Amino acid sequence: MSAQTIAEAFAPAEARYRAVIMEDTWGHLAPKKNKKYSGHIVWALGCFGSDHLNPTVLDFNLGALNGSPWLFDAMIDFLQDHSTDEGAIFRFDGYFRNYEFVGTIKRMVLAEARQ
Repeated sequence: MSAQTIAEAFAPAEARYRAVIMEDTWGHLAPKKNKKYSGHIVWALGCFGSDHLNPTVLDFNLGALNGSPWLFDAMIDFLQDHSTDEGAIFRFDGYFRNYEFVGTIKRMVLAEARQ
């Protein structure tokens, strides 16, 4: 039996185990169902494309919502889908509810750096 076949055989059990551990460890931080968390996110999209720091959150405030693995995954997916211009900074104003972001996004204009 190949290693890939063994990994595939155990994948469903490992996924269930991982989900249980995540819930036991971070479940108290998970966003509450049907609760609306209003606020903003400011992020930058660097000029080096798809490295692990893109997009980078610069400022985040969604009220009483604390960080969690579920919020982080949803936020990074949302920011990647809405980051259009490399080297730009964006701001989202709105709310987060049931793992969806609703609101407006605008590209921020920065003053030129003085020499």
